[in-house]
Amino acid sequence: MFTAENHRRSIVEKQKSKSGLLVIRYLSLLALLLAATCGTCRCRNGGDGGGWGAPAYHRGVTIAGAEFGTGPPWAPDFSNENPGAHGSEYWYNSEDTFRYFGQKRLALLRIAIRWERIQPQLSQPLSANELNLLKGNIQWAKNHGCRAIVDIHNFARYFKVVASTRTECIIDNVYDSSIQVSTADFCDLWARLSGEFRDEPTVYAYGLMCEPHDMGTADWKAMSQACLTAVRNAGDNKLILISGDSWSAAHMWLSTHGPDSWITDPADNFAYEAHCYFDADNSGSYAMTYDEELTLDPDLPDRGRNRLRVFVDWCKNNNVRGYLGEYGVPGDDSRWCDIVLERFLTDLDAAGMDGTYWAAGEWWGSYKLSVQPESSFTVDRPQLPTLLRHLGAP
Repeated sequence: MFTAENHRRSIVEKQKSKSGLLVIRYLSLLALLLAATCGTCRCRNGGDGGGWGAPAYHRGVTIAGAEFGTGPPWAPDFSNENPGAHGSEYWYNSEDTFRYFGQKRLALLRIAIRWERIQPQLSQPLSANELNLLKGNIQWAKNHGCRAIVDIHNFARYFKVVASTRTECIIDNVYDSSIQVSTADFCDLWARLSGEFRDEPTVYAYGLMCEPHDMGTADWKAMSQACLTAVRNAGDNKLILISGDSWSAAHMWLSTHGPDSWITDPADNFAYEAHCYFDADNSGSYAMTYDEELTLDPDLPDRGRNRLRVFVDWCKNNNVRGYLGEYGVPGDDSRWCDIVLERFLTDLDAAGMDGTYWAAGEWWGSYKLSVQPESSFTVDRPQLPTLLRHLGAP
C-alpha cells in the first residue's frame, strides 16, 4: 500500500444460579455459545490468549523503516547490488519504539524488511549484518513483552541487475530470456530464515510476502504453498501468514482467489493475510478529505467493515484463520478514527482475527497514517485512542 516512498503501498458472562432450573438453562446457553463459535474457531485461535473470557487475538502495528529506501527519491538505483546504507536510506527502529508499543499493549509488531538486503545473492547465505540488525529488533521486542512478525516486504519482486540493467524481477517471470528469481529462490530464503528463528519464541509468525500483485505468468497460490512446504520440511511449525494476490485486498478476496482455500499445511498453523484501507481506491493514500469521500459515498462510515466482511466470510466458509496485516487512517479528521476505524475494529474483534495497524516507525515524519509518537515519545498520535479500545490478548 501507500508509503512515503510509493513502494508501499466472548466474552461469556457468568451468572450464579439459585436453583437447578437456572443451572440447566445456563449450561444450555453455554452449549449454544460454544456451538455458535465452532464454525469460526480457526479465526479465533490467534494465540494463547488470556484465559476464559479473554480475547485470543492480538493487536499491534507494523514497524516500518527497514524496507525504506527502495526507490525515488532515496535510492532510485536500489537493487541487491546497491541495497542502500543503513541509517541514511533505511532504518531499523530503536528500542524506544519497541518499549513504547509494548507499554501501550499494541504488542504484535510486524517488522518489515527487504529481501535484497537480508539475502543479497539469491539462494546464498543471509547477510550477517542485516540479520544482526533484525535480531536486535527482535530482542527489543522480547525485552518489552512483544511478539514479532518477520515480514518480507517485496510484493513478490526482487530487484537485481540483469544484463547490466537494474530490473524489477517478478518471481517466476522471464527477463533476458530466463527466469531471474524463482520459486526455489523464495523457498530458499524462508528455509534460511527458519533456521535462524524457528527456536525463537518471540517470533510469532512469518509473513511470507507483503502484497503480491500483477504476477504476470507466475502462480501465487502454487508459490505460497511451495514456500510453506519448504518451512515445514525444515522442521519449523511456526505460524505462517499467506498474503493474497492483488495487493492482498480484503474486499477483493473472493473475486481474486475464488471460493476455496488453497493451502495444505501438515502443522495446521497458517493464516491468510489481508489488507484493508478505507479510501475510495483502497490505496491508503487518502487523497480526498473525509467530506469529499462522504459526498461520493454516503456509506463511508461502514466502508471498512463492509470490505472486511468479504474476507471474514471467506475464512469462515473455509474454516481457516485470518489476519489483517495492514489497515490505517489519517489522523487529521477524527471521523476516520471514531467512526470508520472504530466500526472496522469492532467487527475485527468479533471475527477474532489478529491485526497490525499501518504503520509506526521513527522515519515517518508527518505521514498522516503514522501512529509513531511525536516529541521524543511524549505525544501520542490521534489514532491511538481508537486502537487502544480494541486491544487483544496480552
